[in-house]
Amino acid sequence: MINTIDIQEFPQQELAFIFRQGALLRLPHLESRMFYAQEQVKYFEKKYGTILAKLKTEGLPDDANYELHEDFIEWEYWTDVWGKTKITVSKVKLLLEKAEETIGIPQN
Repeated sequence: MINTIDIQEFPQQELAFIFRQGALLRLPHLESRMFYAQEQVKYFEKKYGTILAKLKTEGLPDDANYELHEDFIEWEYWTDVWGKTKITVSKVKLLLEKAEETIGIPQN
């Protein structure tokens, strides 16, 4: 049987240490993913000389080849990853700030 524990049973400062440690370990991975996704998006923008939003609004050209169709799908994927990861990174940084305030680490 799995024992359950109420998170409210932890002292606030101990929870802050736990969240801070987790955030510090996870943040580099998330930032790396965010920057990689951004580079992928920029690659497609340079390759096709446009942004995805414009291409989605106007639609693919009638003479679009297989490569453009495949790139379009991948471009959408990386744009989505970039957007979602940016949000996650900002939330983790906010969590880190709050945890550091709770345990008394001065902000820069």
